[in-house]
Amino acid sequence: AAAAAAAAAALSVGGMGASVTLGAAAASGAAPSGDVPRPPSLRSCGEGDAGLPISPLSPSEVAEVGRLSCDRGPCTGGTAVWLQGEHFTPELLVLFGDVPAKEVSYVCPELLTCVAPPSGDDERSRTVDVRLVSAVSGRASRRPLPFHYRAQSAASSAAAAAAAA
Repeated sequence: AAAAAAAAAALSVGGMGASVTLGAAAASGAAPSGDVPRPPSLRSCGEGDAGLPISPLSPSEVAEVGRLSCDRGPCTGGTAVWLQGEHFTPELLVLFGDVPAKEVSYVCPELLTCVAPPSGDDERSRTVDVRLVSAVSGRASRRPLPFHYRAQSAASSAAAAAAAA
């Protein structure tokens, strides 16, 4: 009976590897006193979605990016970018032009984080579209957002090389 109560006391939250341990009153079936606060990261990310299992998107739902935390960075890559939007799932790929982002992390259905990849041309500034593509269905976001790669000037490249020496 104690093992069953302990098992009932642990609750997986949203398949994200987190767990919540309820007090003895909850494990015994009694109503807990007061509200049990959720972690801030879940509270700020989709009130209705936190703690629910991730379900496949319906045919009409496509992951869309509404805002980038940072829309520019050096051609060498490495810029941390937070993507805010809707219908995010863990299997999404983030593409900067045709190049996949590095270190993509699913936070919740409205938030992803990633690191911008190198642009492929360190000497030429350019703008690429940031878009999402489902690794499962192949569906792509319909409204890409621009990301501006800045080329390093010869003077700043020389200064950086001198500082590294």
